[in-house]
Amino acid sequence: MYAWAGQRQEVDAVYTYTVGHTRPISTGIFLPDQEVTSEDLMREAASERFGISHDWMDQRMGIHTRRYVEGRIQPSEMAIFAARQALERAPQVPPEEIGVLIYAGMDRDFTEPATAHLVQAALGLRHAICMDLSNACHGFMNALHVVDALIATGQARYGLVVTGEQPSHVARETLRQIRRIRSRKRFMSLIGGLSVGDAGAAMLVGPRRGPDEGFAGFMLASDGRHHDLCVLRKGKTVYGHMHMREIVREIVDLHAKLYPRTLERLGWQPGLIDSFVHHQVGKRPFRMHAEYAGIGLDIMPNTVGHLGNITSATIPVNLHLLENAGTLADGARVFVAGTGSGLSVSQAGLLWKAA
Repeated sequence: MYAWAGQRQEVDAVYTYTVGHTRPISTGIFLPDQEVTSEDLMREAASERFGISHDWMDQRMGIHTRRYVEGRIQPSEMAIFAARQALERAPQVPPEEIGVLIYAGMDRDFTEPATAHLVQAALGLRHAICMDLSNACHGFMNALHVVDALIATGQARYGLVVTGEQPSHVARETLRQIRRIRSRKRFMSLIGGLSVGDAGAAMLVGPRRGPDEGFAGFMLASDGRHHDLCVLRKGKTVYGHMHMREIVREIVDLHAKLYPRTLERLGWQPGLIDSFVHHQVGKRPFRMHAEYAGIGLDIMPNTVGHLGNITSATIPVNLHLLENAGTLADGARVFVAGTGSGLSVSQAGLLWKAA
């Protein structure tokens, strides 16, 4: 059993809670065709040099495959593909009424201009204000929160959030670094760079039409004291490290502190949750989230096994796949737990209703 902070009387997490004002109208995704297995990556990394078997990621992290882009596909192209899919699924939304477009990925086409402008131009959404919003794997949830506020204050009628993540570039650089090192400790700090996969996603949101649909509320918190647990620096060379055990522990601990308060605000009970969608980095956090949340693993969709850690695309891709599978019935209660290194977390209650 884990000793969760959420079970303590003292709750020291500083958080922001806002009532939700929006609903998802449609989603879209982009998944590359190329599949790369964990065993192939571990063989290429010559992991046996450090006494680590080639099936270590399969067994310990539960990650078997992930998708990598081929050729020179840009992050904006992935986001545009997903966005077009979302827009095609919502013909009732006039493009001229989409007032805000946020690109929420870590990977961008350029430092300047913002990638959101490339997406806007390709989609012809000339009435939308554009911006990039980046916060590691948590960017998409932050963007949804911003769009919710803009719609709530009447500054936009509809909003579009997109991402196009290509961490495969980091994985390839990680392999190059691993080939040069001799330290097992350094190997373990780098191996998280092999867990990632590429994906694009989009979500079109609009105002809630009543209390029985859409985002019921958002809880957000950040704790910058742990900024050094996962670091990626890009320049002439790529430098990074991920202390996986430590960052998972701190993130789940923060989620556990907030969880009772989020449920109280939503007026929900654990037994009423139909689906629990969380950011996915490996199989261990599934058990940890399930324990503090008082839920079963059967209501937690798993994409990390075949897609890897798809960073900011995780939440929208999972919601898209759940909807396409027919898993989400009208009125389904979906609890969303977003995560990003730094640390930032969010929890949201979503009442599903088909558009």
